[in-house]
Amino acid sequence: VAACAAVAAAALTAPARALDVPPLTGRVVDLAGVLSSDEARALEGELAAFERETTHQIVVLTVPSLEGEAIESFGIRVGEQWKIGHEGRDNGVIVIVASKDRRARIEVGYGLEGVIPDAVAARVLRDVMFPRFKQGAMASGVRDGVQALMQAARGEELPALPRARDARPGGCTFEPL
Repeated sequence: VAACAAVAAAALTAPARALDVPPLTGRVVDLAGVLSSDEARALEGELAAFERETTHQIVVLTVPSLEGEAIESFGIRVGEQWKIGHEGRDNGVIVIVASKDRRARIEVGYGLEGVIPDAVAARVLRDVMFPRFKQGAMASGVRDGVQALMQAARGEELPALPRARDARPGGCTFEPL
């Protein structure tokens, strides 16, 4: 038990110099340059329209690297600082992509966990985003992943997708082909 606790504590401990959470400047904060300016603008418009339609907030954050920090702890810090979703509803989603680290994560607010539980978020990563990332299509991976999340947040069922051949359950990395 003590060994498990030590491993868990080590996994949750951020490095001494953790990556700063960038300021929230819009619905798309593309610090890694994954999207062209036209793609970022179009996605920003889609996310604004989605929020007007549903009140749910989805934001995208791309960073080049996590500088050694675990994506899980970085995601928690981003969520705590950005406070995505309306107060009292906690109906926000943050899509995080660290392009050079080959890591991605979807943070879902409690108010949307009924329609986007961990299993759905993992499926969006595994079956929608990661296959496109592996093909070198980072922008379409982000865009298609956001589309799938919007569909799920509306309460619509995601279409059956073939499971990626080499997908590992619970993983948030994408490996080269």
